[in-house]
Amino acid sequence: MPRRKPASATPLRVVAPEERESQLTKPLTLLEAVESGDILDIMLAQRRIIAESLMSAADNTRPQYSNELNKLNKLINEEQARRSTEAADASVVAHLEVEAWDGTGY
Repeated sequence: MPRRKPASATPLRVVAPEERESQLTKPLTLLEAVESGDILDIMLAQRRIIAESLMSAADNTRPQYSNELNKLNKLINEEQARRSTEAADASVVAHLEVEAWDGTGY
């Protein structure tokens, strides 16, 4: 028996290139990130600055830049993991008290 399409189903379509480009966000500058007050945006902007500086740094300062970049990457990963955990916790449908199941119905 053929499956019927639900009345509310909308047809799928390919996203146009201009729609994809409009959804890409331009990275914030350090000043913009500081003004936003978002610690993750600030760290991402700092990481870009350090990475750009590392490319043109003198040989004797590269280890220092690299070390700072590694520290910042660790902090960024921790912040992203924290936000991911918070988002997962926030997706709970209802906060209910835990009750012992008494074995009756559903």
